[in-house]
Amino acid sequence: MAGIGVWWPQHRVAFVALGGCITVADVILGDGWNTFALMLPWGVLFGLHYILARSLAMDDERAERHTADLRLRAYDQAHIDDIGGRHDLIIDAHHHLWDLDRNYHPWLCDEPPVEGRHGDYRAIRQSYLTDDFRRDWDGLRVVGSVYVEAKWDPADPVGETAWAESVAAETGFPTVIVAQAWLGRKDVEEVLAAQADFARVRGVREYPAVAAHPHEVVPYAPGSMSDPQWQRGYALLEARGLSFDLRVPFWHLPEARALAERFPGIVIILDHTGSPSLRTPEGLAAWRKCMRTLAEAPNTAVKISGLGEPHLPRWSVRTHRDVVLETIDIFGVDRCMFASNYPVDRLYAPYGTIMRGFREMTSRFSLGERRRMFCENAMRWYRIGPESLMEPPPPASSFLER
Repeated sequence: MAGIGVWWPQHRVAFVALGGCITVADVILGDGWNTFALMLPWGVLFGLHYILARSLAMDDERAERHTADLRLRAYDQAHIDDIGGRHDLIIDAHHHLWDLDRNYHPWLCDEPPVEGRHGDYRAIRQSYLTDDFRRDWDGLRVVGSVYVEAKWDPADPVGETAWAESVAAETGFPTVIVAQAWLGRKDVEEVLAAQADFARVRGVREYPAVAAHPHEVVPYAPGSMSDPQWQRGYALLEARGLSFDLRVPFWHLPEARALAERFPGIVIILDHTGSPSLRTPEGLAAWRKCMRTLAEAPNTAVKISGLGEPHLPRWSVRTHRDVVLETIDIFGVDRCMFASNYPVDRLYAPYGTIMRGFREMTSRFSLGERRRMFCENAMRWYRIGPESLMEPPPPASSFLER
């Protein structure tokens, strides 16, 4: 309906111009009563059109101005806060849960402790379940979430999905699931069929073979995205209606672009902002170039998440603002989703610090644009119906209000 607001100035000019023509014509004919008789219904029609156009043209920017004006003049501040609170809902597009007392995650359970991308994982080597997740929200209005496989025992990928489904049935979270599947394995067709049978599964994630450094990339390496055997498994996703969550170093994004072009019916959702781990000017320039390469494929989207790195300064708006804004500029508002990567990013900052930090970084965007990035885009890319969302808690803070 916002388009009516765009057309309104042209409509107004047309009404005034036609009314002027009627007046001029009637003056020339020399009958003043006819002028009044013609202009009266014309004026009524003009007024009705004005009221209709203004009532339908309440776009996001005007809504923001109107809400701000109400805040300045309102006596019932709590009521106005509630009006703003309707726009602060969050779907966390990437998080994990695990029960280490019952389930086997090698990277969290094995001894000695595994050292990985984030260094020492001992701080998160305890069970993290839905109640823990809810406590970490810090008053934010999370109404849905995307559970992403958490490196469960690779010998039993379907077992993780069954467990996550049982947790969702009991607690309401997660809303949807990105399951584990190993696309180069001989059992891939059987595993994908089993994963697709779960009601909440929307896609899969695995870890293609990658090079440790940009200059070490080998085309067609076994298990990589360009490996024909791996691609045969990848091709099976389309028939099952499954998307693919991709987590690789940014120097493999040109390889992902070729994959997206070869299989345009499969959506690739890039995890963790393309892993911009090299924050030198040269490293960021290379990351930027690779992100643009992938973004040229229309069947791709990105999750802005997972920005913490052991070698970077502590998590802050200043540390990550440029990477976040450049990602949005490269992919566009409609292909970006915000996510916590919790509890892994607990290693770097509290949940509220991360999500409110993202809000602060995006303050230059309109209310509607931020609503899409924090909620609606996840609904579209992960096919989440509104009926699947939880009832939001009362707003504890005006998350998206400037």
